[in-house]
Amino acid sequence: MPTLNPRPTDYQIKITPEHEAVRQVARELAKKEIEAKVKEIEKNNSIPPEINKRLAEAGFFGITISEKHGGAGGDALMLALITEEISRVCPACSTILGGTFLVSEPLQTHATEEQKQRYLRPLAKGEKIGAHAMTEPAAGSDVAGIQTSAKPVGDKWTINGRKIFITNGDKADIFLVFARTQPPPSPDKRIQGITALIVEKGTEGFTVGGKINTIGLRGSQPSELIFNDAKVPKENILGHEGEGAYIALETYDRARIGVAAQGVGIAQAAYEQAAAYAANRKAFGNRLLEFQQIQFKLAEMAMNIHAARLLTYWAASLRDQGKEFVEAASMAKVFSTETAEKAALTAMMIHGGYGVSTEVPVERLLRDSQIIKTYEGTNDIQRLTIARKLIKELTG
Repeated sequence: MPTLNPRPTDYQIKITPEHEAVRQVARELAKKEIEAKVKEIEKNNSIPPEINKRLAEAGFFGITISEKHGGAGGDALMLALITEEISRVCPACSTILGGTFLVSEPLQTHATEEQKQRYLRPLAKGEKIGAHAMTEPAAGSDVAGIQTSAKPVGDKWTINGRKIFITNGDKADIFLVFARTQPPPSPDKRIQGITALIVEKGTEGFTVGGKINTIGLRGSQPSELIFNDAKVPKENILGHEGEGAYIALETYDRARIGVAAQGVGIAQAAYEQAAAYAANRKAFGNRLLEFQQIQFKLAEMAMNIHAARLLTYWAASLRDQGKEFVEAASMAKVFSTETAEKAALTAMMIHGGYGVSTEVPVERLLRDSQIIKTYEGTNDIQRLTIARKLIKELTG
């Protein structure tokens, strides 16, 4: 989609009755099954297993997976709607879906039929959880910098290395692990030689390390993964040897829409909390809502949230229409996650002293917003993606 001379026909978002029905199911599930457990999740830093079960029963794990492989055959917009509604109540719970998507999506695109039946089907049904393992202590945004290696030994690959900040690492049954199987042919082709390998929980030589405590998304704290001569069958390669980085980057482009939807959900929750408090709290004999300063804050929140939601639905719609969506996904991710941060901070200010109390949800929303700005490519990396697209248009 061109930025300098955009086409009006690119700005099409169509919400069908099916989309709305799925959104309502997600909203009701979040209200009935998750909302009452949020404080417990925050306190224990753990998501109760029954929530995973409810998400699976609703078919949310396989919403974008084909019916042939156990999914619902839905689209990216449908997943965005579900993610927004779950995130509005508990962003940490939505990461179970998002983390699994990072495995099921590339499996759907690149796996053999045998791999799909063995690994994709149980992921789509929510019978198993997935975790995508790329990030390392010395390689985050620089995917080509990973040091984990995999070498052929007989009929297996032997994996050695460490992964860190892995979402669902402590919950997952199926891991998509990226390792270097060939040295890069030249410094300017460092991205080549990385391979995606499917690793099952319980594989000898593979252990899940401790959780990494982060300020937000409690209940979904990332984990460390350790590979010490871990052996997996050679047929567990996803796609072709040496093409793993391309598979990963393609997956991140698609998953970024889900992160944007998380941002919209967090921002909406902050707005609702702020509006309710302003409507009931009195100061100097008047409700806060009657003060123009508060009205301006709420108006600013509303404008940004609607803009973030439209950007997110637009990016999802572009993908569903088979159009170029990568730049739109980057824009949606940056704007929505930063809107979430601003909305949560504004809600805290409107709440005054109560805003910094852990008994009030807005401080949690601010903490959660910091995490989503970072994963699936930091917001600064997304700005580079957007700028490079512009430069390409300018230079031809």
